[in-house]
Amino acid sequence: MRRLALCLALALAAAHPATAEDDALRAAVERYVANPVQQRMMDDMLSADAMVAQIRAVAPQLTEEQLQIAGRISAEELATLRPDLEAAMVEAAIMTFTLSEVEALDAFLATPEGASVMTKMQPYMAQAMNRVGPQMMALQARIGQRLATELSRP
Repeated sequence: MRRLALCLALALAAAHPATAEDDALRAAVERYVANPVQQRMMDDMLSADAMVAQIRAVAPQLTEEQLQIAGRISAEELATLRPDLEAAMVEAAIMTFTLSEVEALDAFLATPEGASVMTKMQPYMAQAMNRVGPQMMALQARIGQRLATELSRP
């Protein structure tokens, strides 16, 4: 059994050997995800205020007190997901971007404009969702109804 595991590990390593370029890409992506500007954007995105804005967009009937409770609970739960989110971002970026693209993103964040854009991403998305939130809820209901109808046919 041990020999089989060793052979499998060697075969996998040979199928995709790590290269210096892979190491450089991983290091660049990890720097990008750890960038203070990126971290502030994630702080904003996962904050109770951000959750309140998103929930308000899809549940306008809630009172302000209910929104604050929902925002606090959502932010607390999302905080537990953050390490996995950051790990997923690293792996997705490695699979999606080239080294030069990641370096360009990181360089953009280092500019005043890049930092400014990132601080505006959460409010930008919240505003967009506020405009289409009720439509999204209605759309999800229509999709659910259509799926139920289509999938129930023999």
